[in-house]
Amino acid sequence: MIRIVLVADANLLRTALGMALSHQDDLQVVAEIASVDVSPALVEAQDADIFVVDLDVLGASITDALDTITKQQEDCAVLALTAVCASAALRHALGNRVRAVLSKECGVADLIGALRRVAAGERFIEPAIAAAIVRGNSNPLTLRERDVLRLAAEGLSVREIAGALFLTTGTVRTYLSTVIRKIGARSRLDAIRTATQANWL
Repeated sequence: MIRIVLVADANLLRTALGMALSHQDDLQVVAEIASVDVSPALVEAQDADIFVVDLDVLGASITDALDTITKQQEDCAVLALTAVCASAALRHALGNRVRAVLSKECGVADLIGALRRVAAGERFIEPAIAAAIVRGNSNPLTLRERDVLRLAAEGLSVREIAGALFLTTGTVRTYLSTVIRKIGARSRLDAIRTATQANWL
């Protein structure tokens, strides 16, 4: 039996993953926790084989959780899930003995297969993520997109950004939407966080 701990801040994601994995005879979810709740005592108590960790978390709690898991349970594997190929959390995970990285766009069958591969001792990174890493963290944003996002990061409203850059509010919104799509972010704040961590601003 492969014992699994799910670490994700979104309760819906934890619940959905738990339900999806519960139908497999060889997989057992022993705990579902948020990254801020990861502690040495909790990690030690679970006696898990694999920690499935959602990397797309605002704040430093996810890197702290990864440090705690990998230091506390050296024999335990970590399978990381991410939707952002250029995040600081992913870079941290790759430097922290994380055994596998999988895109959150994968299907349930892909995740189940990945868990079994990890349990068997395999190490892998999903090809699309690996390709992004090989390309490096070159800045995907144009100069104007950087200007717009930098002002947004400073707390300016769409109208204020438009005035500062001599653009229409519609154009500013288009730039922001394009940036969010390019980075693979979930929101403007998420795009700002990712771009800041990647030193793109």
